[in-house]
Amino acid sequence: MQCAIQRAPAARVWGLSARALGLTMLWFGAMGAFDFDVRALAGRLSGAGLPALADDAAWLSPALGALQAMIGAVLLIARPGRWRRDAALAASAFWAAGLLGLASPAAWIHEPPYAGFPVIGSGQTLLKHVGLAGLALGVFAHERGCAHGRSRALWLLWAGQLLVLVWIGLMKFTQVEAEGVAGLMRSSPLFAWLYGPLSVQGASNLIGAIELLIAAAIAAWPWWPRVADWGLRAAIATYLLTLSFLFTLPGWQPGYGFPFVGGTGQFLLKDLLLLLGAAALLRAAADRRRA
Repeated sequence: MQCAIQRAPAARVWGLSARALGLTMLWFGAMGAFDFDVRALAGRLSGAGLPALADDAAWLSPALGALQAMIGAVLLIARPGRWRRDAALAASAFWAAGLLGLASPAAWIHEPPYAGFPVIGSGQTLLKHVGLAGLALGVFAHERGCAHGRSRALWLLWAGQLLVLVWIGLMKFTQVEAEGVAGLMRSSPLFAWLYGPLSVQGASNLIGAIELLIAAAIAAWPWWPRVADWGLRAAIATYLLTLSFLFTLPGWQPGYGFPFVGGTGQFLLKDLLLLLGAAALLRAAADRRRA
């Protein structure tokens, strides 16, 4: 097995990623006991054709939340070593399991003129799970000290970045996504000005084109890392801008406020973990150039 000690800057990225994953999972997991999360889970299960499980959402949601919070707590407070390693593997499996939700019709838009796949609706938050699972896998491999495992995690992180940027970027060219994103962008002084010179669809098209250009640059990561560096930096800026919607929308659960996060807030906060994934890819590219 190809194992090696990582450079200190890369080790710091994985250490920070472990803490961020832990805090996010602890935060999201704690929401599982509240009625808004119970209702959301019941809706997803019902939309997936599982009414019997939907009826059990009142205990399933707290149970799943407790599991997520437990994994998060260990990642957040454990020192480097076995506990953090095992919790990172559990976190990777947890996020990967969430991808099963894409098999549900509820993840896709079925309102005319759309007929489901590939026009994605609430499933957009699940697309981010590829990158989140890759980040947790990278922490696991780092704690094992295994370079081969880190390499596989980086490939998964790369695929996760592309999946989100390409798919959601292409969605920006649809009317349903343009109308949906307008509420987010009009709430922000950083984006609201776009709706002066541009129509709702035109503003969405512009954002989509930018996301696709960023994805095109990141796609070069395995072969031209210097080109990918620009794309990864732009992706980090994009995730920071997305996170700003938490404060302008606001992204907190209506009727509860901070720190309660429901579907929209969790969708936005996942970009913090995608940001760390982009940073890990940047760090890996820099290390390759030094090697």
